[in-house]
Order: sequence, then structure tokens, then C-alpha cells
Amino acid sequence: MNLITEQIILLITGMVLLLMGIYSVFTAKNLLKSVMSYQVAVFGVNLTLFSSSLSFIGMQRLLGDTFVFISIVVGAAVEVVGLAIVVAVFRKFGTLNPAEIRRLIH
Repeated sequence: MNLITEQIILLITGMVLLLMGIYSVFTAKNLLKSVMSYQVAVFGVNLTLFSSSLSFIGMQRLLGDTFVFISIVVGAAVEVVGLAIVVAVFRKFGTLNPAEIRRLIH
């Protein structure tokens, strides 16, 4: 396989992961599953960023890899904050179902 074919496979896989993550975020009936789905979407974006920088050489490749690294770090920080919010919501309401939480608030 040549580099272009592998790059196209990685781009398609990244797009599929991104779309699956976005779909799952909006259809999940559990806050924890929503946070995990968000992380799948972020992995798709990272894979797409990484695969798009494969064809570059030198500083451009380094710049693309740096963007992927920064995205991973920011994604991990967002994931930690999201999981902390999920734990706080579960401790307060005793459930992770968004519809049930809305009903308990009102």
C-alpha cells in the first residue's frame, strides 16, 4: 500500500469515528455514555488531523503533530472535567439519565 491509500483509509476512519461520536452524544440516555461518546469524536478528530499531516515533510509535519498533541492534552482535560461533573450530578440526583434529572429539578 502506498502512503496516499493509507492516508485516505485513516481519513475515512477518522470521519466515521467523528460522526459516530457526534451521533452517540445526542442519542445517549446516560451522561457517562455522552462523555465517552464525546471522547470518541475527539479521537476521530485527532486521527483526521494526524492523517492529514502525514504527507508533509519537515516543519509542516511537526506542526501537524503538535496540533494533534495539543488536541490530546486539551481533550484529556475536558474529559476529566466532564467526568467530575458526571460524578457530582450522580451524587446529587442519584441518576445519570438526563430526562430523569430534568424531572427531579422541576
